[in-house]
Amino acid sequence: MIAREHAEFQFGADAPYDWCETNFFPFSVPEACISGSIYVLSRPKLGVAMVDVLVQDRIAPAWEAQAYVDNQQHLPCPASLLRYAFPNGLEVEAVDPLSHYRIRYEGIDDTAFELDFQALMAPFDMNDPAMDPMAAGRIGAGWGGAAFSGHYEITGRITGRLRLRGREYAVDCVDTLDRSWGPRKERDNGNATWIHGSFAEKLTVHAFLGLDPAARSGFGPLISGYVLEDGVVSGLVSAQGSVERHAGLPMSNHLQVEDALGRRHELTAAAINGCVWAPFPSMVYAQSFMRWNCAGMLGFGVQQDVLSRSYLTRNRDALNGT
Repeated sequence: MIAREHAEFQFGADAPYDWCETNFFPFSVPEACISGSIYVLSRPKLGVAMVDVLVQDRIAPAWEAQAYVDNQQHLPCPASLLRYAFPNGLEVEAVDPLSHYRIRYEGIDDTAFELDFQALMAPFDMNDPAMDPMAAGRIGAGWGGAAFSGHYEITGRITGRLRLRGREYAVDCVDTLDRSWGPRKERDNGNATWIHGSFAEKLTVHAFLGLDPAARSGFGPLISGYVLEDGVVSGLVSAQGSVERHAGLPMSNHLQVEDALGRRHELTAAAINGCVWAPFPSMVYAQSFMRWNCAGMLGFGVQQDVLSRSYLTRNRDALNGT
């Protein structure tokens, strides 16, 4: 079960050199086809951090073809994850850890944002069998190595403002942050799809699925996930569906899920922006921001197909059709 102290660094004196702690904060302006990703990856034993700020506004596989990219490595690791500031202009404050965050950024090219995240749920702990029905079968099996010895997601409402290359936008969306900690190597990590759709505060469907595109084009087996519906959270017990991709990017999908309360949802989605992102150097994130439909409701959310570069080169002939 996640407690307030899990919002802070979890490494100890005996942690290995490759101990990794991450924070991911998203935001979006769907009516302008804009989605943003703020990714902080800290290596506290080495005293360094990588910070990535990405704003997407079109379907363009090249990372640098998107609206704004600021990826900086080897920044000084903060002393605390409850309040920190980086030389790149990013500041994060846990006003109420696990519930309320303020994120500020002053970048280059007349780009900045001020965001306020308010949780709509308690943290969903993928390693707690009382919360996640899939956890019991995963514990001890070593899925994903030790990188997910700690991991949670929180869906919340994000409000604020974005100034993107001099143009102002109001931000008011529902999206999902996540955080993880544990040893994480930088070679030959596992693949996964991290996917969700939010229909304002009425409904969010979030799923974490296996991914092996050289063997199958659709979604892999369910790893973790939940439904947040009318304020009630329940872990997923099944998820399956199909995916269409172009140049590796998710372009559309069909997803069917069922949670532990027996609630079933069928969703379809189409990409409104997308690119190949690399916030973790040894991985490739084929990330598309999707427009979702569920029983006539319109929603939005990201599909991240996270692939190891080792996997991609190992399977290059199958993936490139040769």
